[in-house]
Amino acid sequence: MKKILILGSTGSIGTQTLDVVRKFPKEIRVVGLSTNSNVDLVRKQAREFGVKDVVVGEKDLVNLVEKTKADMVIVSVVGTGGIKPTLEALRRKKQVALATKEVMVLAGDLVMSEAKKQKVSIIPIDSEMSAIFQCLRSGNNKEVKRLILTMGKGRIAKMSENEFKRITIEDVFGGGHWKMGNKITVDSATCVNKAFEVIEARYFFDIPGEKIKVTVHPEYICHSLVEFVDGSVVGEFGTSDMRRYIQHALFYPDRRENDWGMDIIGKSLSFEEPPTSRFPALSLGHEVLRLGGTAGALLHGADRASVCGFMTGKINFFRIYEIIEKVLKKTKIIKSPSLEQILAAEEEAYREGIKHL
Repeated sequence: MKKILILGSTGSIGTQTLDVVRKFPKEIRVVGLSTNSNVDLVRKQAREFGVKDVVVGEKDLVNLVEKTKADMVIVSVVGTGGIKPTLEALRRKKQVALATKEVMVLAGDLVMSEAKKQKVSIIPIDSEMSAIFQCLRSGNNKEVKRLILTMGKGRIAKMSENEFKRITIEDVFGGGHWKMGNKITVDSATCVNKAFEVIEARYFFDIPGEKIKVTVHPEYICHSLVEFVDGSVVGEFGTSDMRRYIQHALFYPDRRENDWGMDIIGKSLSFEEPPTSRFPALSLGHEVLRLGGTAGALLHGADRASVCGFMTGKINFFRIYEIIEKVLKKTKIIKSPSLEQILAAEEEAYREGIKHL
């Protein structure tokens, strides 16, 4: 029986992870839970799964990882709080299933170096990363020509020019194929989230940025592809259900049956060039990789500030990218930074971004 610790058990990924556990009660046991603030729900979860090790707040996550006898740590906390417990899990040779983008965006070099040092695997839960992870079982890194990240085509992308100029908060939160939190919903609308994924892919799979491409896939059926040097393109297809990717991570390298599949017969597939002129934030991932060092931390901090400004009505939709661009140009980048320097850079970028609201 695999013992798992879920960091962020009351969020979207955490609750869906428990859905998967309910399907396989004889194979997976939950031994630890954490929440940032939803005390009532985490208590309910702890009672249901018989969990004694429970933490509320981010400051005790490292200690929870240290003391809990888990085989795998599910990292699904929001923001930068997942970085330290991820590194702690790796140091203690615990397998990591990673759903928190910030871990790779800010500290990809440090995290992957630690995983290599400890000879511990990190399995992605994020749909695009999991899709590529699965596709790469068809070949090795030397055989990869390109990683192709898919992105959807939501209501904002389909707007006329006049509608696009007047985007509101209601437009941004007007639906979607995935169940997501507030910040990631805004990041998906601006395409900053796709920029994060470009950075993630570079570190997860040790593929240079110039070999990572983004394509628009309106049908939400293919969740990313890998093109190999022999011309073969391998893709991962299925329902837009995060439980599929969580289950894959929990049982990797094996697969288990479930009822979350789809019948692909009769479905249409199309792939388009990304709308970089309308969504300039699509270029930020490659720009961060070019700059290196603390650039990922600066991107995240500036984005965090500008999304806050948008959510509170202080700035309009288009100012989000403008603020990020200003912060990246104005703030000094530290090459080969320590974790402390990375976190300090993120805070500095956040403060600088707030000044521009």
